[in-house]
Amino acid sequence: MPSDSPSRVLHYQGHAVACRDNETVLDAFLRAGVNIPFSCKSGICHRCMVRCVDGDIPPHAQRKLPEHQRAAGCLLSCQCHPTGPMMLAPRSPEDSVTRCRLVELTRTVNDRWRVVFEPFSTLNYRPAQLARLMSAGLDGECSAVFISVPDDDYYTVVELGDGAGLPDWLRQQSLEDLEFCLRGPLPVEQSEPVTPLPPEPALWDELGGDAMVRAVLATFYDKVYADPELRPFFERVTLDRIIGKQFAFLKQHIKDEPGFLGEQPHNSHSWMVITDALFDHRQNLMLQAMREHGIDEGLIARWSRYEEQFRPDIVKYKPWLKRMGGMLVDTEQYEVCLLEEATVCDYCSGEIPANTVVRYHKRIGKIGCDTCIGVAPAEGSPCQP
Repeated sequence: MPSDSPSRVLHYQGHAVACRDNETVLDAFLRAGVNIPFSCKSGICHRCMVRCVDGDIPPHAQRKLPEHQRAAGCLLSCQCHPTGPMMLAPRSPEDSVTRCRLVELTRTVNDRWRVVFEPFSTLNYRPAQLARLMSAGLDGECSAVFISVPDDDYYTVVELGDGAGLPDWLRQQSLEDLEFCLRGPLPVEQSEPVTPLPPEPALWDELGGDAMVRAVLATFYDKVYADPELRPFFERVTLDRIIGKQFAFLKQHIKDEPGFLGEQPHNSHSWMVITDALFDHRQNLMLQAMREHGIDEGLIARWSRYEEQFRPDIVKYKPWLKRMGGMLVDTEQYEVCLLEEATVCDYCSGEIPANTVVRYHKRIGKIGCDTCIGVAPAEGSPCQP
């Protein structure tokens, strides 16, 4: 009878599954009751495609995928026989690339570019969803918004994002029969926040209690603050403060002990543009920290569920407004201020003389000069939007 191999543990959405000899990732997931879409089990339909965040990908698992998906770490779980431990994640909307044929390119009355096209395969989208357009060679990406209505409009229509100029591949003299690619559609904000998992107090004690959880978080945030991709999100937060906040957040959700006073993930991350790939990168650093402290793989999976559950509240492709009761509040605004005393710009450290009109960022509290923030209005008064 085949035996589970601890050397081939698969982490996926809060599950830890030990893969058996000669077993594919898909078969291991199905045996363990992991919910994963699949159909043909022969590598043709690609429904079981996942992304490898960490671990070695056997070449055969990517053989039937296009180059851009192989480069993103995608693999077919029905074709993958793991050779070691792997951290896997669901396929991201970023991994979906559709080839299209340009029909028309026009300038709108509000000075935007409208792109009318015909996709080579079905696009499932809604108006106002985001996408990224790129050349047939998968470069020159630009942001776009769907404005057509599926089933009602013969062609698909998008408008390039605010302030977006034409990329080089759309500046060709002849656009007839031009082919390009569309990445997405990218998800939009949920109408309701995530419903948290029920507490599991026993897990906290099995992990080792307060001391172990805090030690893991200290190791994890050391990695985060040394990481060039994640460090910018914590520019104005001290290491001790973020460790304390995350400790209180986890203790409240896992052990059901109140004490967390901060904002919930939707609001605290509302301004952060965090892709699935970046969220996976964050999860992988946490996995490394847990393993460095000798946490059991099963306990790692149970802990990970409490963080993975908030992915829909964190992953986004443009900033969201904060939800304050029944209101939506935009904190990514500048207020116009007339300075009474001289100061320095918080961005470039250049001198700002007294009686100068500047802009003050409402969320981060930084003052910027004309060069860093843009030209301030000619007339200023005490701070006003």
